[in-house]
Amino acid sequence: MKSNIGNISLKGILAAVPRHVSNFDDEIKNYSHTEQSSKKLKKLMGYDQHHIVSKETALTDMIIPLLEELPVTLGCSYKDIDAIFVVTQTPDYPIPSTASILHGAFDFKTDCYCIDINDGCNGYIRGLFEASSLIRNSDAKKVLLIAGDVLSRKVSLKDRNSYPLIGDAVTVTLIEKRSKCVNAPLEIKHDGKGAKALMIPSGGMVRTCSLETAILAEDTEGNWRSPEQLVMQGRDVFTFTQTTVINFIKEFVNTHSKLEEIDLFFFHQANKFILDRFRTALKVNEEQLPSEVIAKYGNSSSATVPMSIVLSWGNHSGFLGKKALLSGFGIGLSWGAALIEMNELAVCKLIEMDV
Repeated sequence: MKSNIGNISLKGILAAVPRHVSNFDDEIKNYSHTEQSSKKLKKLMGYDQHHIVSKETALTDMIIPLLEELPVTLGCSYKDIDAIFVVTQTPDYPIPSTASILHGAFDFKTDCYCIDINDGCNGYIRGLFEASSLIRNSDAKKVLLIAGDVLSRKVSLKDRNSYPLIGDAVTVTLIEKRSKCVNAPLEIKHDGKGAKALMIPSGGMVRTCSLETAILAEDTEGNWRSPEQLVMQGRDVFTFTQTTVINFIKEFVNTHSKLEEIDLFFFHQANKFILDRFRTALKVNEEQLPSEVIAKYGNSSSATVPMSIVLSWGNHSGFLGKKALLSGFGIGLSWGAALIEMNELAVCKLIEMDV
């Protein structure tokens, strides 16, 4: 699927992470692997620390504080907002939508479109497409794109495959209609045959939660998890990123731009090893394609792309005149990219919360 999202601009991004930090070296004791093999994995994957919630925190516990001062931080009133998109895999409830819960917590107008999008790694790219489509086909002018998860609550402490890289975070992006459309190509692709490479087997209608689904069991690689927790087929996901995704990004760049015309690359922060491979393939450096999010905060699903933007914004004193390639890839299996101008991004802020 191809589109042009040049009818929208990013005006501001707010991000929040838990203050609580967990270090890989302290987690080694939880795994049934040797300390030597765990430290070898740490060096290879770039594991160090990640920010995770320290209690039974819900997604809205992190979003609501960001929205409480919306008129001050992002300079718009609740009545100005025409739509709320929430991209998450950890909603507060199966029913109603998290977007509806947020709508009810503030003085948003009744003429405000609210919807949840069940997506993860590629969720921010999808959210940009949905926001652009809504603005193109309605009278909407301002949209809040909220992306993030508290996924650590759905990962086993004894799963070395997943737990060391997972981080919790939420982001709020203010998106506005451009007065004049520019060229901003976007593409999104799916391969549902690989959907179960990243999944939580229980908790839906196929297999509801029970006493049995809460029991931990050991897999062939020595990881312990229950069917209610995230399972990742690491080899399949790695192959997917190193073949399908890298080839897609190269083709996307060749089709829509020249590599030297792209200033920054904000990619989903899967792990340091994968990001290093992307840098090598694209012949770019760490300043151009940063990996601060995975190194400091962990893989926070749909929040990693906007988190990376926020962290880089301070390093560059804003993005005046900059063009950026955004890309997400993972759960679904889904992958995508968007090439956008960053000129109008005026606010980027990260806060830590006691959650």
